[in-house]
Amino acid sequence: MIVQAALGWLGTPYHHQARVKGVGVDCAQLVAAVAEECGLIPANTVIQNYSPEWHLHNKEEKLVDMLVQFSCPEKTGEPIEPGDILVFKFGRVCSHLGIATAHGMFIHARIDQGKVVLNSLSGDWAKRHVRTFTFPQGQNR
Repeated sequence: MIVQAALGWLGTPYHHQARVKGVGVDCAQLVAAVAEECGLIPANTVIQNYSPEWHLHNKEEKLVDMLVQFSCPEKTGEPIEPGDILVFKFGRVCSHLGIATAHGMFIHARIDQGKVVLNSLSGDWAKRHVRTFTFPQGQNR
């Protein structure tokens, strides 16, 4: 269910702090939208305000804090499974999220491509992948 919900966002334009399917979304809001759609967090859950450059100028782990707020447990030493939340480090802190799909792929909102896309978790993405979380209770994958 999580992967299906995430794939429904493919092609949605990138828009900082937006959460409207087909209109605009960023990486954090994509994870929140999928969690809401799957009934894993309350509808209209608010994410703390963040600037597009926060990860370059401070040490606050806003995305990790968001996952903790959503009661997402961290996986350690376990293989990545479809529906897992992938956390990537750019700049000084964890600053990008994606959702694992299948066969080493993940879905995420990419500012440089201007939309939600599928990518392989290889190369630079594999190097920047630093943590993995699961969605809270139920985990309807």
